Amino acid sequence: MKKVNRYAELNWGISTLGCPDLNLVQAVELADKYGIKYFEIRTLNNTVNCQETLYYPENEPVMRKLSAEKRCMVLDSSFGITADKPGQREALAEIARTADDFNIPYIRIFGGGNYGEELTAERIKIAHDNFKWFREQKFNAALALETHDICSSSDFCLALQEHCGGKLPIIWDAHHTRQIAHEEFEESFSKLADNIVAVHFKDSHYAEKDGVEYCEFDLIGEGLVPMDELFTLLTENNVTVPITLEHEKFWRKNLPELEIMLDSWQKFCCN
Repeated sequence: MKKVNRYAELNWGISTLGCPDLNLVQAVELADKYGIKYFEIRTLNNTVNCQETLYYPENEPVMRKLSAEKRCMVLDSSFGITADKPGQREALAEIARTADDFNIPYIRIFGGGNYGEELTAERIKIAHDNFKWFREQKFNAALALETHDICSSSDFCLALQEHCGGKLPIIWDAHHTRQIAHEEFEESFSKLADNIVAVHFKDSHYAEKDGVEYCEFDLIGEGLVPMDELFTLLTENNVTVPITLEHEKFWRKNLPELEIMLDSWQKFCCN
C-alpha cells in the first residue's frame, strides 16, 4: 500500500474479473502499484476462457512467475456442483489441467441454482456424483466451493459437505453470506473458518427493480456492508488466506474501473 494501512496484516488480493480488458502483464502492474500480492484468475483479454488466455505469449511467462512466487491460489470456473449441465465436466477438466500446469491449488466452483432453493435428494446425488467424478480424475488442484447463489448460506454449505463425504475447501464470499443470506460475519466465520481457503469482499446497498430487491455495488466504505467489522474479524483471527476484492466489472459494464475501486479501498484502509 502507498499509505499506512490499518489492516496491513491481511494478505490482499484482486480478482481479474475487475479488469477484464487487461492482459496479465497489465493486471500485475496494477496490483503491484497498490501493493497487492495475490491474484484470483477469472478474466483476461476480455474473456473468461483463462485456460486459453493464460497461454498467450504475453501472459504465460508472467503466469509462470506468479506460480513460482505462489501469488495465485485460485483459478475460477463456472461449474455448478449441484447442477447437471451438458459439457460442464469437460470444461472443468480443461480448467483443472491448466491449474495443475501452473501449480494453482484451488479451482473455484459454485453450488448451482438460486439462493433459497432446497438441497433436494436430486441435488445431493448430482453433487455427490460430480465430486466422485472429479476425484477419479486425480488432478492436483482441489475444488473450492464459493458461498454464492444456492450456497450463499453457511448452513447450506455445511449440509452439502455432510452429504458429499468430507471437508470442502470454502471460498468465503463475505458479501453473499451477509447481504444475500443475511448472516452476520461472525456467524458465517465461526461455521466455516476451518474450511476457508480464500475470502471475497465487496460493498453494496439494496435497490429494487420491478418489485425485486437486489444488491447495487458501491465503492468500498460507501455501501451498507460493515467493512471494518469484516477486516477486524479477519485480522483478530490471524487469517492468512488471500482477502480478495471481487469487482464484477466483466459482468456489469456500468461499474467504475478497477483502479477507482482500488483507490476507494486504499482510502478506506488508510482512513
